[in-house]
Amino acid sequence: MFKNTDFYNRRKFIKLTTQLLLASGLSPSLVFASETNKILSGNFFIDGKQASTNFKDLDNTTIETKDEKSIIKFKDDFFLIRPDTKIEFASKKLLKVIQGSVHAVFGKRKDELTVEVPNGTIGIRGTSIFVDIEPKHNRTYFCNCYGKTALYNKEGNLLEDITSFGHESGALTSDGKFKRYGVNYLTNLYALRHPKIFDDEMEQAGCIVENSHCQLK
Repeated sequence: MFKNTDFYNRRKFIKLTTQLLLASGLSPSLVFASETNKILSGNFFIDGKQASTNFKDLDNTTIETKDEKSIIKFKDDFFLIRPDTKIEFASKKLLKVIQGSVHAVFGKRKDELTVEVPNGTIGIRGTSIFVDIEPKHNRTYFCNCYGKTALYNKEGNLLEDITSFGHESGALTSDGKFKRYGVNYLTNLYALRHPKIFDDEMEQAGCIVENSHCQLK
């Protein structure tokens, strides 16, 4: 009984602290920083080889999942990588989402991190995003789940700056534009449901989720 109460009080404390940090403009993922890389759920492959539980730095590597998802912590960032997804890292940072879908949570950073997708580039400024590549429609579904991002077309021209506190989504399209998703336009049911899916799966992996961010219990 004591252990359950202790866990509840600790979880309540972390949630309250996280809320106060966010309200102060600070990133919980930086304040509670840990350099340990971890697989929280599932497995994935680094340059074709299955990753170990405490995997090495992701530097100039290609990350793949096959028939199951993987949730990983890399330095201060978290990635929920769906099955059949391929992403690239360079200089120990996410560089490119090639195929599949990933929900990524980044701590605030001084310099903008640019992540390539088939239909453009996403500028990360410390936020939580969801990306789903839709090759059949030649577009990239994008959600600014929390925080700030900048969207660019393939030529590097700024399309839109987005600041949100709760899931603003749309698509980077083949004609070099960003189109907001309306109910009738959104045919990607997984993308439609991804906020709840993310919360549920991250909590199962051992996270306390607040505003699409993860703090390990």
